[in-house]
This record gives sequence, structure tokens and C-alpha cells, in this order.
Amino acid sequence: MTSKGMAGSAYACGGPGTPTGQKKLPRASEYNLPLETIVRIALTCIYIALEFKAPFVRKIQPEELWLYRNPRTESYVPLTMLWPIVLGVPGLVFTLHYLKSRDRQELRCTVLAFTLGLGLNGVLTNTIKIAVGRPRPDFFWRCFPDGVLNDQLHCTGTDVRALMDGRKSFPSGHSSFAFVGLGFLSWYLIGKLHLMNVRGRGRSVRVIASGLPLFAATMIAISRTCDYHHHWQDVTVGSVIGICLSYLCYRQYYPAFSDRNCHLPYQHDSVPVPPILHSPQRVKRPAQTGTPPASPLITNYETRGAEGEREDSDTETRRLLSSPTEQKEAKWI
Repeated sequence: MTSKGMAGSAYACGGPGTPTGQKKLPRASEYNLPLETIVRIALTCIYIALEFKAPFVRKIQPEELWLYRNPRTESYVPLTMLWPIVLGVPGLVFTLHYLKSRDRQELRCTVLAFTLGLGLNGVLTNTIKIAVGRPRPDFFWRCFPDGVLNDQLHCTGTDVRALMDGRKSFPSGHSSFAFVGLGFLSWYLIGKLHLMNVRGRGRSVRVIASGLPLFAATMIAISRTCDYHHHWQDVTVGSVIGICLSYLCYRQYYPAFSDRNCHLPYQHDSVPVPPILHSPQRVKRPAQTGTPPASPLITNYETRGAEGEREDSDTETRRLLSSPTEQKEAKWI
């Protein structure tokens, strides 16, 4: 984790914090926080609306029924467990870091990046689910609860909700949400612990701490194949969607891991510039007048010229005084 000193920096999501005596250089415009909030609320509403949309009814061939005849079981990681893991664990880490740094601007950037990933993932995953309409591995028992087939393969089950959800296997929502939430937490820890640059390399504890969220997300994804709620292709694609969106949203607010200051968000509209140190040997500039000051080269040249003329005049005077004839001429003159 970082020290409290970073609270003096200026961030992309907050107000200025440039130390006294340092100049500002234009860098980037401030984020429109009300607009960013509206975008995330809209994404959440779209995700919830897509949850109740009926999926595409894909035709099932008799020879592929074996793919969907797995037994119906309870989820190893139900939604009541998934959301506390995906939202609570990263939120706890963000809060602990804020209590240490007391940096509101950085916390705001982190929350904006994290919530953007969740919103985009929900909309993208549900849209693909509805468009593809792939049956789950236990769809046979959802469609034919009594185990009796008919020639037309028309479902005899009466649980409409179970039938709709049974055709939303691809991609896995548990996998995508696990990787977008816990994956973001891994990127967050990698940046804070400087795992990928010279400031933090070679420390095994940091590697383990940063990799634990990804390991937990992987186990959640694998559990979806063990309880026969998803095919392995569903889990793979869902995991890729989640990890890609988490990294994309993280990089919208944080620099690359190779950056020396990767633990800080992108700076707001200023970059601190060290003040100019005044040298004790600095020559005081002349005051501005009507005429510009003479160049040092010209001044030196004129001084040397005046001294040369003075030396020539002294030599001529000694020559005249050394000769009697010239002394008379000089006296006459």
C-alpha cells in the first residue's frame, strides 16, 4: 500500500492538490462526475431489464440431447454468495486503503473504474446470452421434468422461469462477474504493490497477495461446470470477457504497471513541476529601460578597444619624449 504522501497529488477524478511552490502544466480535463454516475445507473438498469428478456429458442437435435441430460443440482456458488464476494471483498480492500491514505480523489477513481467494469460486463454478458440461447447442461430435466420425451421435443415443464434461464448458458455470468470484480482487485493490488516494476519485483508475498483474487475467480468459474450449470465453453468465454473488461476499465484510470507511479491514478489537469532553484552565482539582470541592454560581447569588445587606444596613446607620448628633435617638435606643437 502507499503512504499518505500521495494525497498531495492531483488526480483525474478530483480537485487540485499541487504542492506549494510548484507550477502547473495543462494535462487533461476533469471528469464529469454527474455524467459518469448517470452512465453507470443506466448500465445497471439495462442489465436488470435484460434479466427478464426471453432468450432465442434454439432448435435441439435428438442426437445432441446427451449434452443437456446432466442432473439438476444446487449451485455451489449461489448468487447470495457470489455478490458478497464480487462486491464485498474488493470494496473492503478499497475501504481499508482509503482509511490508510485518506485520499478521496483516488477512492473516487477506483470506484468509477470498478463500477464501470461491472456495468459493462452485465450488459454484454446478458446480451450474448439472449442472442445465443444455448441450453444449459441440465436443460433436459428443466424441459422434461418427468423424463418423458415427445416426438416434437416440445417442453412439457411448466416452470417458465426455469425454462428461460435454462436457455441462457452461454456465456457464464458467474464466471464473467467473478473475473470482472476479482480480476479488477488483482490489477489494483498489482499496481499498489508495484509488482511489475523495479520498486516491487522479487517479493513472493506480493505475488501471492495479488494472485489470490484471480485464483478465487478461477475456482468460481470451475464450480459452474461441476454443478452442471454451464458447459466448459461457457465458462471459458465468460472468464475472458470479465478479465478483459476489468483490465480495460482499470487502465482508463490508472497507468501501466511498468510505470514507477502505477499506484496513483492519472493526474488531473496539472503536473507538478519542481521550482527553479536560484544559483548564488546568478548575475542580476539590468533593469528595463528605453534602450535595450548592450550585448556582453559588444561591451567587452568596446572595452578592449578603448584600452588598446589608451595603450597606443601612451606609447606615442613616450616615443616623442625620448628624441630631442621630436621633443622640440612636440614643444612647438
